[in-house]
Amino acid sequence: MSIVTLTTDLGYRDPYLAIVKAKLAVANPSPHVIDLSCEVRDNNISNAAFILKNALPHFPAGTVHLVAVKFIVDKSTNNKNQGIDNSRFLLSKMNGQFVICPDNGLFTLIDAAFNEKVYQLYYEGHNKQHFFLKDVFVDAALHLLAGKNIPEIASLTEDYYKAFQFESFVNGGLLRGKGIYVDDFGNIITNITQDKFYEVVGRRSFTITLPGARLNKIHNTYDEVKYGSPLVLFNSFGYLEVAVNGKSAFNMLCPRDIGATFDFNLLIELHD
Repeated sequence: MSIVTLTTDLGYRDPYLAIVKAKLAVANPSPHVIDLSCEVRDNNISNAAFILKNALPHFPAGTVHLVAVKFIVDKSTNNKNQGIDNSRFLLSKMNGQFVICPDNGLFTLIDAAFNEKVYQLYYEGHNKQHFFLKDVFVDAALHLLAGKNIPEIASLTEDYYKAFQFESFVNGGLLRGKGIYVDDFGNIITNITQDKFYEVVGRRSFTITLPGARLNKIHNTYDEVKYGSPLVLFNSFGYLEVAVNGKSAFNMLCPRDIGATFDFNLLIELHD
């Protein structure tokens, strides 16, 4: 069975997503099209990377992932964002699966050690940039699903944007991490992995200080604490997650003046 996944910021209110699926269906009715996430907000490529990274292990080889989230360049600043070009579209393989995306740093955000071949897709006409998911990505996906060769639609490139996630680290007696994703329940997923936590903490006791709470235990389920109480646990992806039973940890624990910028720092104090 052929599978195509969609990770976009198109949402479901407008007809854009349906038009993309219609083009896929008309050209080749056999692929199974799956919405991985179609409500990536604020052009947040880090969120798109988190979503795809944790989905890849669950899909078979040959799956085609279309990630239509740009890295928005702020041209009002002197920062040229290391040559980001939103008119360039790339194709590579990860876990034996195809990934098609803008030149947005996605590959290295998913895997800092990424070293697969990267191709730049051919296309003609500037108008195709406006709805590139339909006018560029779908055509490339159909080409791949037909078993055709990549060099027919793209050329090898080493000139692509590389972005990297902030990594958790140890500083003295503290394990420092950051929130990297907030799900629809308001759970704050951090970049501290279960392996990293136990490598650093081991059998030592620890304290996590949150607004209005000090935690010194990793829970297994949300229900182990009272309704409305905060907790930390390792989620199904293996990341340390800050949650509030029955409520949104994001709404309760994040400062109200951060606006659209999500910046949640987590400090774990280690005790000998």
